[in-house]
Amino acid sequence: MATATGLTAIHDYALIWTSKRLSIYNFKETTVMAAAAAGKIPATIDIAIVGATGRVGRRLLELIDARRAVLQQRGGLRLRIVAAANSTRWLHVPDHIAAARIPDLLAAASPPPDALALTRSPAHPQILVDCSASAEIAALYPRWLGAGIDVVTPNKIGSSADRPLAHAIAAAQSAGGTQLHDNTTVGAQLPLLSTLRDLHRAGDRIERFEAVLSGTLSYVLGRLQQGTALSTAVSEAVQNGYAEPHPARDLSGEDAARKLVILLRALGHDVELGDIECVPLVEAALLDSVDAAGLLARLESADAGWRARVALADVRRERWVYRASFENGRARIAPERLAQTHAFARLAPCENALILHSDFYRAAPLTIAGPGAGIDLTAAGVFTDLVAAAQRSIPIRGESVQPVGVAA
Repeated sequence: MATATGLTAIHDYALIWTSKRLSIYNFKETTVMAAAAAGKIPATIDIAIVGATGRVGRRLLELIDARRAVLQQRGGLRLRIVAAANSTRWLHVPDHIAAARIPDLLAAASPPPDALALTRSPAHPQILVDCSASAEIAALYPRWLGAGIDVVTPNKIGSSADRPLAHAIAAAQSAGGTQLHDNTTVGAQLPLLSTLRDLHRAGDRIERFEAVLSGTLSYVLGRLQQGTALSTAVSEAVQNGYAEPHPARDLSGEDAARKLVILLRALGHDVELGDIECVPLVEAALLDSVDAAGLLARLESADAGWRARVALADVRRERWVYRASFENGRARIAPERLAQTHAFARLAPCENALILHSDFYRAAPLTIAGPGAGIDLTAAGVFTDLVAAAQRSIPIRGESVQPVGVAA
């Protein structure tokens, strides 16, 4: 245990430092902060939200309002949104504003000078939640993490980024003492990513695994098996919130390949998207349409071909699955026919699954399966990560630690 090596009093503050840590102790706030740490009164955690008017962002705001009393009772937490933004507007949120009102307030707000404005004074949030799918926002993660701000996100771009950004994100977490909470990037609320990270930390050696990682393609192929046309199944996936409004990334396999990158990085592999062998569900030429309506119209030309593939698989007592695999250093993701007795062939539309073989799971593989897509599940997973990040920010024994802010 580190011992105190210095103590200096300045007005109402004491600086206490050891070889490992610097603490700022506010005499006037001692009773309040200690009570917060003990859960006797809620600890207020300030949050900024990007993508607040998207489908996941809106649902997250509703959850923050709906679970406010439960969080205060069970976790001693009060989540206060101090800033919010979408792709065109931003605002500093006044206190005591219901979270669900933020999308309406954003509609009348001003364009942001830049994305970093969200975390500059007077906001200074302890946590930034990114509910966007923006590469530009993901590129800013190192700035926020390095400045002492935890990031919570379902955005796969940062966690599956090419090596320069991925390494910068890791370095910023180490330098800032922060965390990127990204469990919902793979499998929504399923405990896929957290389980693999736990196994890696425990020293388990993973021999191989296979997985169904795309909730969208799980839904689409499941509906094909039920007799629905490909174009109709994709349209349903968009309407039900399983796919993005423009589902090209799902159909190309890019979205699932990014998830495979994230899982492999959780196991300590230094891989990036270009290292994954990726076979799309449909021909690449069909995915070039600039708008979703055009894409869905083009998919009608693939309906007959996929109807024939499904019929042949049925005769052979097989089923089409969009399967990810890793074995002998080879990472692949592709549509494949599997026997109807295979666990993946029995998944319901939209379900994800992982089957993993390792030193720990030598007698029988570890299997995790369940619903892996949808607005409600993703928002619930983000909310769970947000609560975990907030609990990390609760002051301990009277310490009051604030993010240092992000320079322009």
